[in-house]
Amino acid sequence: MRVLVIGSGGREHALAWKLRQSPLCQELYVWPGNICSQRVGKRLDLPENANYKHLAASALDAKIDLVVVGPEGPLSSGIADILTARGLKVFGPTQKAAQLESSKVFAKRIMMEAGIPTAAFEVATSKDECYDRAMQILNRDGGVVLKASGLASGKGVFVCHNEDDVNKGLDRLFEPTMRAASEQIVVEEMLFGREVSFFCFLGKGGVSRIGFAVDHKRLRAGDKGPNTGGMGCYTPVPWLPGDAADQVDSLIVEPLLKTLSKNGIEYTGCLYVGLMWSDKGPSVVEFNVRLGDPEAQVLALSDRTDWLPIMAAKVGTVTKRETHYQSPLPVIGYVMASSGYPFGEQPDVDQVLPLDLIEDTSDGAMVFCASVKSASSGIKTGSGRVFLIAASGQTFNAAKDKALGRIGKISGLWPQAQWRSDIGQSVLQYEDAVQSSVVRCPIVLGSSSPRRRELLGHLGLNFTVMKPLTEETPRQGESAADYVARNAYEKNEWICEQVAASHPQGIVVISADTIVVIDGKILEKPLSPADAKGMLSQLSGRLHTVLTAVRIASVNPSGIQKHKEFTVATDVFIKKLSGKEMDGYIATGEPFDKAGGYAAQGLGSFMVQEVRGSFSNVVGLPLAEVADSLQTDFGIPLWRDR
Repeated sequence: MRVLVIGSGGREHALAWKLRQSPLCQELYVWPGNICSQRVGKRLDLPENANYKHLAASALDAKIDLVVVGPEGPLSSGIADILTARGLKVFGPTQKAAQLESSKVFAKRIMMEAGIPTAAFEVATSKDECYDRAMQILNRDGGVVLKASGLASGKGVFVCHNEDDVNKGLDRLFEPTMRAASEQIVVEEMLFGREVSFFCFLGKGGVSRIGFAVDHKRLRAGDKGPNTGGMGCYTPVPWLPGDAADQVDSLIVEPLLKTLSKNGIEYTGCLYVGLMWSDKGPSVVEFNVRLGDPEAQVLALSDRTDWLPIMAAKVGTVTKRETHYQSPLPVIGYVMASSGYPFGEQPDVDQVLPLDLIEDTSDGAMVFCASVKSASSGIKTGSGRVFLIAASGQTFNAAKDKALGRIGKISGLWPQAQWRSDIGQSVLQYEDAVQSSVVRCPIVLGSSSPRRRELLGHLGLNFTVMKPLTEETPRQGESAADYVARNAYEKNEWICEQVAASHPQGIVVISADTIVVIDGKILEKPLSPADAKGMLSQLSGRLHTVLTAVRIASVNPSGIQKHKEFTVATDVFIKKLSGKEMDGYIATGEPFDKAGGYAAQGLGSFMVQEVRGSFSNVVGLPLAEVADSLQTDFGIPLWRDR
């Protein structure tokens, strides 16, 4: 395929780098690009100020098969509509769909119509009106958020905890440079929780998940200073619940797409869902209609899936090819910005840096370039966010060390740069705590399931828990038994990779996966009430099979020393269920994190008429078989820690 990436920032440098690696990519073009992305792909022969009609003509002359639009500005001004009308395939939403980002008022109203969890809001158009509404919410709740409805390059959001914050936010929103974005102001209640963003590709074939990332918006360490477009981020996000992506799909993405379609809007492209995650689950902070910056850079490095066939399939250029999932790598990225950032002042100096310092990857770090210019002896730094330095590793701490090593080299030549050294501090502490726990306790349960944790605890063993960051998606033609065994294996391998280096004496890792099978069909966790009812209807009055695959392995720094795999099957007969019984059970909420849509050990026990085989297997861990293997294969006696 011949691919064109539109845009000139760090996000587009990352997109060009990522797509160029695809075996499907025959030729890569960029426009307008920057000095670094132009070294990844060929610059389209077109002036930087060309209009979209000229761009379309140039792309057609270059025989472009797929156009990937990076920034929100061109999308909100209708680039996808114009290029599509001229016969080009565009991965990016139409102007109407791009209102999800270009108009926060539009986005909030769509969310309200769709029933998507988000903060309550009001709309103001004048400074006085905005002040009055903001102070009402502030005095009632102790906090309020002010948002420019239009595009503001990440600088139009103000989180206010007192009247002084409100006045400073309004001064910024109503200054001349912000007036286009601030014709309408969204005044909304403050959400509480932890911020995280979810990314997916949409179009033909439905939702393709890319992953979660956590951005750091404040300029200075400790989350101090003004909001920026992002000073760094990390991915994946291990503190999220195991079904986090399922929750976002069912509560947010599916209702959004249905409501957009009802309003005559179809969506093709990347959807960025900014979230606040609390003990109540996810609430939407904002939608963006493209990959984030700096999130795109860390996701491109972390996600080992080929993005090009997925994007091409979304626009109908190719049929999506089967991609074998590999767990994402821990990645941390740090933004290096000019001294004047974020309010547009010119930097103290344009620094020239050698190109080999930027392009070298021997230390495991990647430099994605944004605000850079060509210089005779290298590249010249510009204003704003200049670089994103990212690295991957087996752990976040390893990734951090690689990235900071490169930053040290660059900052030695560019001392005026601004950057935050505390990016990912919470996930680094989380990782340290998990590793410390594992060191103290040489048995790990690789699972996020509280039911497996409770069952294993019955054996009287001390153990720690780690959530494996692996995908669970059946492959074409894969049997149920092969699928569940592969999931258990991949979870186990992922955990072993994380813990082996710190355990010279060895450590035992237990992982499992459970599925429900009926008529040869795998029933996953339901994503909606209708999905749950469909599953219960299939199970009603019939016999089905619960399969749990288990893998136990002992590992040390030299690798896997011993392993045992087995799969246990249990037949379960569900009584004939009435529609009223199904609806009442679904209303309890229990089905939504259970394979097959029911919990035999919970409220769903009323429907279980007969169990043929291991009951603990139905719950999620065949305890008799696990106990036998731990004792016989690994020499671990039961109740040794009691």
